[in-house]
Amino acid sequence: MSLTAVFVIGTLVRVVVPTLFPQITDALASTVETSTPIDSFRSIQEAFYLLKNDLDVYDGGVVYHPPLLVAVLNLVNDVVPEQFVYIVFNVLYAAVDVGIACKLIGINQWYHQHQQKRSKIEGLPFSSTFIAAFYLFNPLMILTNWSHSTATFSYFLVIELVAQVVVDENPFRAMIALAVAAYLSLTPAFLVAPLVALAYTVSPQRDLTRIAVQGGAIFLASIATLVLLSFVLSGSPDFLYQCYGNVLFFDKFSPNMGLWWYIFTEMFDYFTPLYKGIFNLYHIIFVLPLTVRFFEKSTEPHLGDSFLAVVMSFAWLCFSKSYPIIGDLGFVLSMLPIFKNTVIPHTKFMLINALMLIVCLLLAPIFYYCWIVLGNGNSNFFFSMSLIWGGVYVIIFLDFIWGRLVFDYCQTHEVKDKNNLRLTQI
Repeated sequence: MSLTAVFVIGTLVRVVVPTLFPQITDALASTVETSTPIDSFRSIQEAFYLLKNDLDVYDGGVVYHPPLLVAVLNLVNDVVPEQFVYIVFNVLYAAVDVGIACKLIGINQWYHQHQQKRSKIEGLPFSSTFIAAFYLFNPLMILTNWSHSTATFSYFLVIELVAQVVVDENPFRAMIALAVAAYLSLTPAFLVAPLVALAYTVSPQRDLTRIAVQGGAIFLASIATLVLLSFVLSGSPDFLYQCYGNVLFFDKFSPNMGLWWYIFTEMFDYFTPLYKGIFNLYHIIFVLPLTVRFFEKSTEPHLGDSFLAVVMSFAWLCFSKSYPIIGDLGFVLSMLPIFKNTVIPHTKFMLINALMLIVCLLLAPIFYYCWIVLGNGNSNFFFSMSLIWGGVYVIIFLDFIWGRLVFDYCQTHEVKDKNNLRLTQI
């Protein structure tokens, strides 16, 4: 199959199916695996209704999207004739996914060239057709796209900021993309450190201080501009807590594929503030160690992998955030084939992880149906799937971090026979 065919089929799947069967989007937009209050398309539609009737969008605890996103999507909703609005949104979401696939292709090519310069790697990378197909035909991404979750826009901005650093070699535009991504969903804001490390890696000047200071200033200025524009547009600072306070303090209790909802549903109110602080700390605490451990030093050019640090940091943020969806894991999985010749040859648990993922995807909706609809189960049924979902993330961390450490060991000691290599973690 050619690359063009992959793009055409991937686009048609995302446009034709929800156009012919619009109930798919309605069903998925209310499904906890593919939608949360923070990224729900139903919430966006509610914002359209409130704006149409001149009501405060952020009064009532229904809309959790930032004002500029609401305004842009509402502009599309107002300009397009009503009978074509749904089709236009299908095309818009499909175009965003195709854009992500294009960015992944560019990053895959850069990574192989970058590693060839640094290390004696063998073999060719996965083809552009495979990289695009692995993303566009990923069921997790297709379901997320059909649900019209606004997380899709965040994924595009995350992959765009990486592409700006490694393909276009413009870390300052990358900081603007990071600011917009953080504005939409807050979580990407914690990628500042690994992004600066990645920018240092590809910068010919290797001036870490300049990149960090100027990049940080551009990031903060961009965030401040977006918040100021939002304040002017909404006329009230209420959107700040509604959009970001709920992410930090988890005030909108909603079952999802994460670990927060069950803990805080069962916990005594007296302990809730303490553990919300602990969960938020846990959410970000491993990003800096990952960045430092895989930092590519100029004195040891064959060691480290700053791009892997970005991917693993993002995976950790998706795993530990308060409102995750299955698309988060799908997006992380779509970046893993890029490590074909470095990390993947040293992984051990990919088959086990794939089986865990399949079991979880099959049982999660069944257990939720037993709990909510039939009433012959309880929240423990669904939470068990959340734990297995977390286990999938954990195995990815262990497998890929260990795989990179083995690769670095082989490069350092010039190991020829890697099949008989036996290493032990200490």
